[in-house]
Amino acid sequence: MKKLTSLIFAALLGFTSLTVFAGPAGPAGVSGAFDWEKAVSLYKQGQFREAIEEFQKVLNEYPEHSDSLKYVGLSYFQLKEYQPAIEPLDKALVLKRKEGRNDPELLRALGQSFLSLNQFDRALPHLELLARIQMNLAANYYLLGVAYSNLNRAQEAAEAYQKAVKLDPRDSDSWYYLGVQYFRGGKMTEAISSLRNGLSAAPRNSEILGLLAESMLRQGAAVDDEKKSAPLFDEAIKTATTLRSVREDADSLDLLGRAYLAAGKFTNAEMTLSRALETSKAPTATLYFNLGFAHSQNKSWNRAAEMLSQASKMSPGDLNTLYYLGYVLENLRRYQQALDA
Repeated sequence: MKKLTSLIFAALLGFTSLTVFAGPAGPAGVSGAFDWEKAVSLYKQGQFREAIEEFQKVLNEYPEHSDSLKYVGLSYFQLKEYQPAIEPLDKALVLKRKEGRNDPELLRALGQSFLSLNQFDRALPHLELLARIQMNLAANYYLLGVAYSNLNRAQEAAEAYQKAVKLDPRDSDSWYYLGVQYFRGGKMTEAISSLRNGLSAAPRNSEILGLLAESMLRQGAAVDDEKKSAPLFDEAIKTATTLRSVREDADSLDLLGRAYLAAGKFTNAEMTLSRALETSKAPTATLYFNLGFAHSQNKSWNRAAEMLSQASKMSPGDLNTLYYLGYVLENLRRYQQALDA
């Protein structure tokens, strides 16, 4: 959801020029003691707190001036102060509807504010209406997909993201989250296709790279034919290698190490997973197991026993860990310990 706040910058900061006047028409046509031109100028310059003060002067005299309420709310939104943004935005929306108008900027800002506050059920009606009003704007369907996804409405989320990428094939975020929906549903072929499209749009996006490599590993593991799984594992290695060049940390190293393991490249796996272990602040039992398994395939029995013993301590009773620990201890001729395992 990292692009949520930026989605409306162009619409909000690049609005068409307004007719400048001293203030909105008051009772009997009397203008107020405020400077509308200054308020608008401050907003356009990104001086949002100062803009709030100026628009508030309008509201002190005309509490139901919808445009002033709108820009107070939008100013709070731009400051990422989403809770105080909601009341003026909502009031402005109600007033404009009384005038027979739906304002897409208000709908979008309200929807995004609720999303940012994790109030997805409150965001949804605004985003659904926004998508109906502006059916040709990919960003609207992306936001709608975020709301549906967080409300566990997976099919509707996928449909929203599909509409987004159809309108804008370069929308890498929508491709990514569409891939997430497929991945969660166990549809690895569709996930891989979506993530590849996302990678075409954003070749060094770390989230896409990570999930694409993970999807390939799962797809490959589900294929019994080694000739068919080998290309998936090779592509997973290539993808994870790119991820490491973008962001080398324990997670990216662990993913690359697992890809090497899946492809049967045990020396590379041992080196990479050892680096992951050195880098990790909180190594998992799975990391210790994978490194132990790599050591065992390279017949580094003592190191394998050390890693697998640590994995067993962290995850007592895990069948695979105990099995391989027994195998390694047998090769070390520590037969009683092997039998115990």
